[in-house]
Formats: sequence, C-alpha cells, structure tokens
Amino acid sequence: MTPRIIDRLVDHILDTPFEAFSEDVIEAAKMRLIDTLGCSVSGAGGAGNDAVLRVVSALGGAPQASVVASGEKLALPYAAMINSLQSRTFDFEVCGPEPEGVNAGKMVGHVASTTEPTALNVGEYMHSSGRELLAAVILGGDVAARVSVANTFNFDADFEVCGTSNAFGATAVAGRLMGLTSDQLRNAFGILLNLMAGSYQGIWDGVPSFKLPGAMAAFNGILSCQLSVAGFDGVRDALESRLGYFSLYTDDPHPEAMTADLGDIFYVRGQHKMHPSCYGNHNPIDCALEVRAEHGFAGDDVAQVYLDVLPQRIDHFLNQVPGPDDLQPKFLFSIPYGVANALYRGRPELEHYSEPAIRDPRILDLASRVVLRPNLPSGKTHAIRLTILLKDGREVEFFRENPVGWLDDPVGYDDVVAKYRRNVRFNGTLPQEQAERALELIHKLEDVPDVAELAKQLSL
Repeated sequence: MTPRIIDRLVDHILDTPFEAFSEDVIEAAKMRLIDTLGCSVSGAGGAGNDAVLRVVSALGGAPQASVVASGEKLALPYAAMINSLQSRTFDFEVCGPEPEGVNAGKMVGHVASTTEPTALNVGEYMHSSGRELLAAVILGGDVAARVSVANTFNFDADFEVCGTSNAFGATAVAGRLMGLTSDQLRNAFGILLNLMAGSYQGIWDGVPSFKLPGAMAAFNGILSCQLSVAGFDGVRDALESRLGYFSLYTDDPHPEAMTADLGDIFYVRGQHKMHPSCYGNHNPIDCALEVRAEHGFAGDDVAQVYLDVLPQRIDHFLNQVPGPDDLQPKFLFSIPYGVANALYRGRPELEHYSEPAIRDPRILDLASRVVLRPNLPSGKTHAIRLTILLKDGREVEFFRENPVGWLDDPVGYDDVVAKYRRNVRFNGTLPQEQAERALELIHKLEDVPDVAELAKQLSL
C-alpha cells in the first residue's frame, strides 16, 4: 500500500537527521531566524500587541518561555503566540520559505512569522541544542510550505494561509523539539485540524487582527503537541480523511504537490524584504526610489502617479488609499501609501509605518493621486510600469519585474544582518550588546548547547 501523506510527513519531520542538511540549507535557515527574530524585536509594543500581552499576562500560568524584547515570561504557547504577533507587526519579516523543484513559483506566504518564534520558545523550554533548533526550523518551514503548495493560493476563496499552513509548520517544529513519537505527532496533527482558522478580511480592513492567524498557529501547534503527549486523542488522518484538511480547507487541492521531492529538496530559502510593508508594495517602492534618485525631484514636485499593473491587482487590498482615520495596518497593505512615502521620504523606515508619521497630510494627499491601471496584459505577479507626471511638465517612467529580495533578485547574509540591526535600533529597548550576542549565537548555532541562551539575549 502507498503510505498516507500524513505518515510520510511525520516520518520526514521526526526521522530526518541533521546531517541531511547542506551548508546552504543551514545558512538559509539562519538567515530566516535572524530576519524573523529581528522583526519580533521591532514589533514589541506595535499596534494591538500590548493589548494582547496584557490579556495573556492577566491569565497567569507558569513562566515557561520568554517574550522577545520584554521582561515577560509566559506559559509556552502564549509566549510563542506573542512573539509571532510581534514578528508580523510591520509585515517586514521574511516571506516563504519558497518552494523549489516541480513546485517552484507557487505562493507560500508568511511561514517564518510562526515557525521561527515557535522554534525559539519551544527550544528555550526544552533546552534544545542549536542543531536541534536548526533542524526544527528547516523541517517545520518545509512542511508548512508544502501544505501551502498543495492548494492553489487564493486571497478571495480560502482560509488565511497563516492560520492553516503555518499551524502545520508550528506542530512540526514543536513535535520535533519536544521529541514526540510518530503516533503522538500524527495525533497532534489530528488535534490541530479542529483548531485552524483565519480570514484575509483583516488585511482588507487594515486592522491588527490580521496578525492573529499566524500567532494562533504558533499557539495551536504547541498546544496540539502538548495535548497529544498528555493522551488526548484527535482525528486519525488530518489530511486525507473525509472531512480532513483537503476536504475542508482547500478550494483547489493538489495532494501530490505536498510530497513532491520530499526529503530531496528542503523548502528553506526565504524572500527577505528590505522595506517594511507587504511585498506587493516593494516593486512600486523600488521603482519610485530609482526614479527619484535618477531625476532628482521631491515629493512636492509630483502632480500625478500612475502604476500599470496586472489586472488582478485592481480589485485588491493593495489598491486602497488609506485615510487619516485608518489604523496602522492599513498603511502596510497600500501601494498608494508606499509609493507616496518613498517619493517624499526616500527609503522606507519602520518609523514611516508608525504613529505619527502615517498621519502626514502631504503623504496622504499624494497617496490619493497614485492610480493603479490594469495595463500590463501578462507577466510576473509583481511587475509594474511606473509613470510620474511632475508639476513642471516632465514625465518620467520606470519598469521593473521583481522587487529586491525576491528569489529572482536575492539579498545576502550581510543584508539580512543589516536589516536585523535596523529592527533593533527602532525598538530602542533591547541593549545593543545583547542583540549582537544573539546574532553571534545564531551565526554559530550548530555549536550552541542550549538555545535558552539565545532567548535570554533577546529578552530584557
């Protein structure tokens, strides 16, 4: 008999040795850790996060794991939930990991915003070695990405992928680090099936709850493993049963994609953003920066901005102009704001997506004059043609297919380290020497005997 997909995934998670990972796979995992944990630092105290932390802290419980850039210690699932919430505050963390081989080019989402905080906190709680942490990050991200590519990504028809795929990834991370048996991990996935959810409407509305699917995925993944170890029984086959994942959560299922090249290719490489905000903003931002630098004009010189995009970008949450009463997340998912901000302020900084900078009337006014047009008949998802009409009568234009950091235009280890330091500087509370010590620990993670030391350096 052909093994069930769930059995193949469980074996993959628990039986893959560290020696199976090449040097480039390990480096890609380290880059994802540096990127995501830096974003957890900058996200401390971000929109809505303090409210969640107050509620969770008031619940009490054993102080088992650290909240990044905080002195709080919470019960393990809650700590991972808060750290995941923080990592998505500026939608700045690494995307992916991206699929390769036969699944190359398929969209995955924000896996690392869940799996990396989960790995940090479970590793801290279990006093795992750095090698164990790296293995969990690689395998958890690989599983989550494979769950994503087994369904055609659709913002308008599906559950929020961070609440579904990420939850499988978090369960894989926790199961590996907690030393679950095959039966226990299979059962944990069965428990998880009844905990997953999430809606993209939070992105459309621009509200802090857009971060909850990924944060709850961290919580649910850990909880599922804990319940399984305690003896609580779940669904027998979380994926292929009559009312399993494929039946309930996928609009266009492709189960065969989930196990393609399993164990031969690890989906580990991230797409590292160099600007805060949704990746859909980045190509327009990069084009605006190029044109601004080449032609030497300022934001006040701009009369009108046109962006020719693929037709599917028109009826899209990225094509919304934020107003003075909108909440901070709305600005993260707005191409008009991203372009206007770049034209006025140059390289986008975290401050530009925070209060009070998001209320600048000059930038809101220019954002209202940024118009998207469905004039690109075909091409890559992020392709745009930017046309700027200046008040002096000049017209300037720029075309670009991919944003910086995309796998077609990747950045390197040093770029990710520089980004980490930007996040730490913005946070302003984590001591610089601790942040640098954490960076050193990740750099030589294979030799770290207890990753609780990493969590200690990232907390106050």
